[in-house]
Amino acid sequence: MTTTAFPPQTRVRCEVTTAYGTHSAPMLPPTVPLIQYCSFPLSVSSNIIMTATTEESDAAQPYFDFDVPRNLTVTVGQTGFLHCRVERLGDQDVAWIRQRDLHILTMGASTYTSDQRFQVIRPEGSVNWTLQIKYPQTRDSGVYECQINTEPKMSLSYVLNVIELRARILGPSDIFIKSGSEITMVCAIQQGPHELGTVFWYKGNTLVEPLTQENDIHSGDRGRITIETDWTDALTSRLKIKRAVQGDTGNYTCVPTMARSASVYAHVISGEHPAAMQHNAAPATATRRPSLRHSVCILLLLHLAALAHLLGWNRTGGPSNILRRHPPVHRCAPGHPGAPCPLPPFHAHPS
Repeated sequence: MTTTAFPPQTRVRCEVTTAYGTHSAPMLPPTVPLIQYCSFPLSVSSNIIMTATTEESDAAQPYFDFDVPRNLTVTVGQTGFLHCRVERLGDQDVAWIRQRDLHILTMGASTYTSDQRFQVIRPEGSVNWTLQIKYPQTRDSGVYECQINTEPKMSLSYVLNVIELRARILGPSDIFIKSGSEITMVCAIQQGPHELGTVFWYKGNTLVEPLTQENDIHSGDRGRITIETDWTDALTSRLKIKRAVQGDTGNYTCVPTMARSASVYAHVISGEHPAAMQHNAAPATATRRPSLRHSVCILLLLHLAALAHLLGWNRTGGPSNILRRHPPVHRCAPGHPGAPCPLPPFHAHPS
């Protein structure tokens, strides 16, 4: 069996000539699959001549190479590339179109948008028409079409997903460390592609750098501050500060190159403050309980004060005369010192 492959979308006629005559296969239509095969069983007889003639349909139409990725996921700020391969383009042009608003981004080698983040890359003589998107944002997510300006138009769709990663510092947002102890802060990014660059740490607006032999101010500080960044299932960066001092108190921010930052506030406390200590990244709620008890006590005192006011209590602690229900009592005349006496009898008519 002899098999010959031909270009796609062509008409193919196969003929075999032997000593007994010529045998031919019918002309194949232009709607046949992408790869054509012309096959004949050949005998062992000599003087065999096999010829194949091809007739291109519609003057050799261009076609797409489907063996390229068409679903791309990048992070915010990470340059994206959409690769479109067009074979047998001839004198046609390739355009990139954003589907959501049907905006023509590029046509041929020219750019048709004022957004300079979009650009087509095509080396001379190449069949690749690559759309480059610099500094992509989440709003750039969507469908993009690689289109050939034939009649009718031929197009191939691509999906761009731009995701925004968020860094997370493990543990509470406020940590309390005893002076002389070690501070450990762990920043992790759990999702997205693994090409995430690196992580920087800041204290306030100042970049935190490891204290090595080259940049130690004092030899005793050598190795006091270290940063370890590694890949496991996520990008992880550990900032360690040994022998913490009160000057290490401040807001620390983990800033990845391809994700949103995260912050934690470290309090370095001198002396013994066991109620405010954080040991082994314990939850921060333990440090907030005293303030909660104080708040409850204040609320109770306010409630009692309001209740006392409503009941009309006087400064001596006894009820005021407003709430006394006893009948009024007169004091007797001299001769009965301090002794109460009843009121004179009531008469309906004047005497």
